[in-house]
Amino acid sequence: MRLWTLGLLLATTLSCHAEEAITPSPAVISVSGEGTVTAAPDMATVSVGVTTQARDAAEAMAANNRAMAAMFSVLGDFGIAEPDRQSSSFNVYPRYDRPADGRNTTEITSYVVTNQLTVRQRDLGRLGELLSAVVASGSNQLSSLSFGNIDEAGLVDEARARAVANARHKASLYAAAAGGQLGRVVSISEGSTSRPAPMMRAGVAMQMEAVPIAAGENEYRAVVNMVFEFEEGACSNCK
Repeated sequence: MRLWTLGLLLATTLSCHAEEAITPSPAVISVSGEGTVTAAPDMATVSVGVTTQARDAAEAMAANNRAMAAMFSVLGDFGIAEPDRQSSSFNVYPRYDRPADGRNTTEITSYVVTNQLTVRQRDLGRLGELLSAVVASGSNQLSSLSFGNIDEAGLVDEARARAVANARHKASLYAAAAGGQLGRVVSISEGSTSRPAPMMRAGVAMQMEAVPIAAGENEYRAVVNMVFEFEEGACSNCK
């Protein structure tokens, strides 16, 4: 009796394992979805600064400090708060030239001082006026103008949500065309996100007297990869 019972249990166990071994994996549908959101910018970021040159390092530094002080005064007049100003670089270096007598050597003829500041302007209506005033105050270095949004994270999240909806829509079309419908979500992975990039090269603003500005629109983009289970033959509207 014990041998018979043991044999029955062993046979049942082997049968279950055999069924598990031949059970096919569920069919899946893999798609990528893309979502984009456009928004008018509500802030701008620009790099402004001063480069001075003089025979003496202290003289070059003093001239640079005076110009920077004037520029800071302008920023204050335009209501640029302290958190919206950040020093990005400061350099002092000698400049070498060959002597006038033709000797095969070099000597220090002057010193150059550069001081660069990153500024955020939250009132785009006065951006062109601000840049003109900064140049008039003594700034001779403007670069990397970019337009952004204060709620950038919220806009990117909206693009992500649209990417998921787009992926689900495409997967539903594939499932219906194949005679079934979507099942549960198997996996989700983010492909990429993109944000607006700087739009102005160094020196562009210096070529404009009135500094006309066109802010345009910002585009935020997100890509998501999704995998759904495919339920075959469950689509009631399929032909």
